[in-house]
Amino acid sequence: MTAVNFLSDWNAWTAIGTILMALATFVVVRQGRRHREDDERRHQDEFRPLCALMPFDGVDPQYRRDTLLAISDQQAPNQGFGIIEIRCALRNIGLGPALNVRIMFRFLDMQGYLTCPWELSPLRPGEHRGSETDAIRIPVQFENHFNQSDFSQIIGKQWEIILTYDDIFEDHFYSIHRKRPLQLEKLYGAATTAEFVAPPQPWVTFGRGQFP
Repeated sequence: MTAVNFLSDWNAWTAIGTILMALATFVVVRQGRRHREDDERRHQDEFRPLCALMPFDGVDPQYRRDTLLAISDQQAPNQGFGIIEIRCALRNIGLGPALNVRIMFRFLDMQGYLTCPWELSPLRPGEHRGSETDAIRIPVQFENHFNQSDFSQIIGKQWEIILTYDDIFEDHFYSIHRKRPLQLEKLYGAATTAEFVAPPQPWVTFGRGQFP
């Protein structure tokens, strides 16, 4: 092997070694970044709030969820408003405080009308609002496409109660409570009969980000 060939091979192997070292460094840096991101996410999850409306006896009435919502006979603070009474306790069952707590009502068979969010005070971990003797009362404003007559019919409608809230890191979360006891959009055939079955609808589902 001539000196020229030796130098040429050496340079080639050096170049390959340099590329491999660069790739290894990239992989190590990327893994380190991923580990730091995972650690940061775990740290934030340790302070995640979870807000839910809980029936007073702790049992989901399922086919009587309509009893959890009522139109209050209490006088609204201003004309052009009605008051919805929630017969549940609002509790933060998470490990961190819930900030910027807001509540909305969506009526699926009223063209999915969504009420304007009503702001509630922050909830510490384990803190709750509402009791059997002091129900949660939320004002709802009447508008051109949601008037007092519409409001008077809401108890018989298919409603959803939506809570949105933030953690101390300004991440957004939501909880959705549904009157409908079954997931009718997920019908499946029963194994032993020709009938279709709908799976049960959880009373509350939790999520991160913008609510659907």
